[in-house]
Amino acid sequence: MVSSHLLLLAGIGGHAPDEALASLSTLTDTVSVVYVSAWRPPDLLRAAWQKRGLRGEFLEAADLGAAVEVAAALHERLPLDGVVTYSELLLRPQAEIAAALGLPGNSPEAVAVAQSKARQRLVFAEHGVPSPDFEVITSERDLPAAAARVGLPGVFKPSLGAGSQSVRLVSTYAELIRAFTAARAEKTPFLQYDEAYLLEERMELEADGDSGYASYCSVESLLVSGTAHHLALSDRLPLEHGYAEEGVALPSRLAPATAAAVTEAADRAIRAIGLTSGAVHTEVALTADGPKIIEVNARAGGPLPVMFKAAAGYDYAAQIGRAALGLRPSALPEFSGVALLRFLPIPQGVWRVAGQTPVEQVLRAFPELVYVSPRFAPGQRVSRQGTLHLASFLVRASDVGTARAVTRRVEQALDIRLVPGFDAPTGADRD
Repeated sequence: MVSSHLLLLAGIGGHAPDEALASLSTLTDTVSVVYVSAWRPPDLLRAAWQKRGLRGEFLEAADLGAAVEVAAALHERLPLDGVVTYSELLLRPQAEIAAALGLPGNSPEAVAVAQSKARQRLVFAEHGVPSPDFEVITSERDLPAAAARVGLPGVFKPSLGAGSQSVRLVSTYAELIRAFTAARAEKTPFLQYDEAYLLEERMELEADGDSGYASYCSVESLLVSGTAHHLALSDRLPLEHGYAEEGVALPSRLAPATAAAVTEAADRAIRAIGLTSGAVHTEVALTADGPKIIEVNARAGGPLPVMFKAAAGYDYAAQIGRAALGLRPSALPEFSGVALLRFLPIPQGVWRVAGQTPVEQVLRAFPELVYVSPRFAPGQRVSRQGTLHLASFLVRASDVGTARAVTRRVEQALDIRLVPGFDAPTGADRD
């Protein structure tokens, strides 16, 4: 146990902050928290922090700017040695705190590029990093030229976003106008704004032939002082509901030569953006022309810390904490099994949950389950506003075949039944 003072930025998104505290407390007994309360109150995390008996302070901030100010004031009282977050929505204040206090971390400029898909594309084009053709859209006046140059069908997406929200395949110019109008009206949890959107070349990501996987994967990396440690690759299940993610498998099934090419492309993209510290999650398309970068995220992929622990007994969240202190990984993952995370997408439309099996009953029936997380309760209204998924669950097994078989049985056992419309008494299931 070292005496370093580590600051956790929390509030919403990413790895669960109470689980993050458990991992960070293996590194030091002094872990302060700055909780951004713009989304929800801090009571539950405050109780978890107090229960652990950690040294430091638990502080609240109203927004991103206040988080930087609160951290700076804390540093005056009790000097910080590192600042960590697991949330996409808190990357900006993390970088600003690290820069202001001289702590290990990515520069605010690199984080600004990583959080802007439009700026990423421009940087990749400048550095020759393979990525899809694109046009940046900032107003409706840009739509005709974008459609003419990129072509339709194409992929429309916000420059700032997460979880594939508002990402759509647009096949006609009318669909492009509707997607742009809807995206500008969409409320997001981000406490920052980016006026840019993208129209990109369509890459056929839905399926990788008859492999049983989608035609894209991701590289999970950890950066320390500019050195990249590429920990693993993870695969994706075929896309069957637009661009709503269907599932993640760790480790990857890719052949060594393909994995090496994918990792090399991710490494080039990370260096082009200028990231030097912490977790990086790089999504890569597997195309006939070789790997192409979909996007680089300057944090762990949402479920990956739990998946690393399930498949390799590897505390990725703690290793991210070490990186925030400027320390190299104490170990690299050694996989003894497979972790398969299944997402259950919401069909297009407005629905009501007519029924679903209680979580406790499903957990008792399947010892392979690590967790089950339904997003809605019976009687609630369901749509793709805010989330694309009905539920998620994580299976651990000795091999991917067993994991996929258990996943199918768990999905049936959950038995989430939807009826159309919020007040509709009858209707079809989501299938």
